[in-house]
Amino acid sequence: IFSSVAHRAFRRPVTDKDLAAPLAFFKEGRAVGDFEAGIQNGLIAIIASPKFLYRAEPPPQSLKPGAIYRVSDLDLASRLSFFLWSSIPDDELLALAEQGKLKDPKVYEQQIRRMLADPKSKTLVTNFGFEWLRVREVDKLDPDIIIYPNFDANLRTAFKREMEMFLDSVFREDHSVLDLLTANYTFANERLAAHYQIPDVRGDQFRRVTLPDSKRDGLLGKGAILMVTAYPNRTSPVLRGAYILESITGTPPSPPPPNVPPFKENKDGEAAHTVREIMEQHRANPTCNACHGVMDRSEEHTSELQSLRH
Repeated sequence: IFSSVAHRAFRRPVTDKDLAAPLAFFKEGRAVGDFEAGIQNGLIAIIASPKFLYRAEPPPQSLKPGAIYRVSDLDLASRLSFFLWSSIPDDELLALAEQGKLKDPKVYEQQIRRMLADPKSKTLVTNFGFEWLRVREVDKLDPDIIIYPNFDANLRTAFKREMEMFLDSVFREDHSVLDLLTANYTFANERLAAHYQIPDVRGDQFRRVTLPDSKRDGLLGKGAILMVTAYPNRTSPVLRGAYILESITGTPPSPPPPNVPPFKENKDGEAAHTVREIMEQHRANPTCNACHGVMDRSEEHTSELQSLRH
């Protein structure tokens, strides 16, 4: 029993040393209870073990500092499984790793396709995708009800469902990664379609629709992304530019220097300025422009990429 459970929990062949602790716990539990009490005690030792809780990838002992090496088949199996399934390898993947076959490119590709076809690969979207793109933050934000009176719980849910189905379509249909920024389709029900002003969509069921406005293309046109890159009462080029640098291009901006003047918000009794006008004043300061210029260019380049399809 312990060998079978530990084999899956530790994601590798089990040694006598691995079973020493569970067997010791079993004896303690059996001494004060029945056989099942002993097994329960032993299983606690397995699921509390760092071998189960952590994924350690020790390098070869003879490796020189800074040298590059190929990860083992067992480590590769865990990487694949936790990335695509957010869970431990199944018996087939683990068996191939133990046989040293997973490094074979053909076997490797076959396993990836098998795993993506499994329903468990949904977590590639809801776990990896949502964390990468910060979609989970939609639940934490509450837009100003005075400025956005039509926002409700149904629209919040629709934003997340749209992102889930859009990301899943790109991953599962083997699209180009650039389609994440340029795809001219999305998934909508009647509530979301009304928000996007897409006609002829009725009912709660989500279905694939072609976007009539290229400004909605790709990730940056999706309500969930626009929501997590804005303030509750207005848009924010700063948050949006930083988001593109961090999440899209992988080049996060430097922290702001000390004593940077705050963003000048509109005040009662004074002539109101648009966010664009205020940002232009903010960028006029050379200290501020050092960062904001980079963020503005990142938005411009992303817009250019979106326009390539047209």
